[in-house]
Amino acid sequence: MSKKYSITEFNKIAIIQTAFIGDVALTLPLVDSIKEKNPNAEIIFVTTPQSAELASLSENVSRVISYDKKGLNEGLRGIKFISQLLNEVNVDCIISPHRSLRSSLLTFFAKPEFSVSFNKSALSLIYDKRINYKLHLHEIERNFSLLSSFSDEFKFVDLNQVKLEIQNEDKDYIDSLLSKLDNIKKNIILAPGSIWLTKRWLPEYFRELIINYQDLYNVILIGSKKDIDLCNVISLDTNAKNFAGLTSFAQSIYLLSKSALLITNDSSPTHLAGLTNCPTLTIYGPTSPNYGFYPRAEKSISISKDDLKCHPCHIHGKNICPIKTFDCMKQITPELIINGANNII
Repeated sequence: MSKKYSITEFNKIAIIQTAFIGDVALTLPLVDSIKEKNPNAEIIFVTTPQSAELASLSENVSRVISYDKKGLNEGLRGIKFISQLLNEVNVDCIISPHRSLRSSLLTFFAKPEFSVSFNKSALSLIYDKRINYKLHLHEIERNFSLLSSFSDEFKFVDLNQVKLEIQNEDKDYIDSLLSKLDNIKKNIILAPGSIWLTKRWLPEYFRELIINYQDLYNVILIGSKKDIDLCNVISLDTNAKNFAGLTSFAQSIYLLSKSALLITNDSSPTHLAGLTNCPTLTIYGPTSPNYGFYPRAEKSISISKDDLKCHPCHIHGKNICPIKTFDCMKQITPELIINGANNII
C-alpha cells in the first residue's frame, strides 16, 4: 500500500497486545502518542484478562476488550468472536505491536481500513503496512516506530509520561498499609517472582537483601497470589512485609510511586515501576537488557553476567537451565546487587 494515511482519518483505533503484563505496560506510551495527535479518536485496547485492568488505567484508552485466548476465546472461533466485537464498534484502524499468529488472524477477520504491525509478525502480509522490527531498540521505541506508517509527526511518550487514572480508594488502601510501617524510613520494594523459573534470582539472595536493608528501610515484597509462598519463605524471621497477592495493578503502581527503589527480576514490575519513575535495579539471568526490555525509570540500572558464554540463552527464559548450572543467576551475588542498589539510593 503506497498511500500514507494521517492518523486523524481514523475514528476507532484498536491496539492489539495480548502478550504479558510488562508488554502491555510498554504499549501504553503508544496509546498516549496516538491520542495526542488524534484526541477525538476512540482507542480500543485488546489484551488478555490478566492485563485488562492495567490497560483500563490509561486515561486515553476508551475501551478494553478482554481476549481470553487460552480459555473462553481459544482457537479460531475465539479469534472470530473478538474480530466481530471490533467490527461491531466500527474499528477502522488496527495497530498490532504483538507479533503472534492470533493477532494477525484477528486483524484479518476484523478487516479494518488500515492495519500495521512488524515485518517479523506471523503472516505479516496480512497487514497493509509492515515496519522493520529492530532488536536493538527499547520496546517503547520499537512500538513507536509503528507510527511511521502514518503521514503525521508524533510526539514520543516515554513510560513515566503515561497518563494513568488511579482511584482514591486504591491510594487510601496503600496508604493504610504503609501507615503501619515506620514512616521515617523509606520503602524498598523486592519483586522475587517470575513466570519462568530461570528468571528468578535465588530466594536466599533476596533474603540477604532483606537482612542488609531491614534496619534502615521498610522492606516490602510484592507479587501475584502465586508468589505468596515464595515471598513468605524469603521474608521468614525478618521484619519485611509481604504484600504479595494483596494489591491490584493500580495499587501496586501507587505503592511503587511512594518507594525509593525496586529490586526485581526481569519481569513486569520493572515496567510498572517505570510508569511511576521509581528507580529500579533489574536482575537479568537467562535474558538480556539488550533485547530492549530494560528499566526506563531515572537512576535505574541493569545487572547481568555478560561474560558467560551461555548468556543470554533465551529472550524469555525457561523453567530449567539448559546446561544445568544456573551460573547466570548464581554468579550475581547479593554483594553485587547491594553495591548497585546503594549507588541508586
